[in-house]
Amino acid sequence: MPGWMYQNSLWLIYAFLMLLPTAIYVIPFGVRPLLTERRLRKSGVTVPAVCTGASYDEGRVAEFFKFTTLDGNRTSYRSPLADGRMSYDGEEVRIIYDPRAPHSRARTEMELFGGRSQARGDLRNGFLLLLAINVMVLPFGVLYLI
Repeated sequence: MPGWMYQNSLWLIYAFLMLLPTAIYVIPFGVRPLLTERRLRKSGVTVPAVCTGASYDEGRVAEFFKFTTLDGNRTSYRSPLADGRMSYDGEEVRIIYDPRAPHSRARTEMELFGGRSQARGDLRNGFLLLLAINVMVLPFGVLYLI
């Protein structure tokens, strides 16, 4: 195999190793939720909601909320997995939703304004994963250049 072909194939492998985690982890769990949070802070509509239950998975909890949009449509929202509950069954909370997509773009006020963002943590972890892959791949690149 000619040298230029071998070198190009190494760049393709490197690009694949960088794009795969970005496509699988960073974009859906980091970038997209941050954009949703930003949109909700900017143009979200706040309405009351009622906590209707919770689901536990591996020691973490996701809560279910029902609310009525300003248009009169009833919809629901499931919070992302968290370490503890924000509210209890039957408790009223405030939900901020996007009028364009109330079911898929909603957050409780506590999620948006009350502490650490899960999306920021996921984005940070995704970048750390990319950094770790770069550190693992770097010695092979150095060996190739020697």
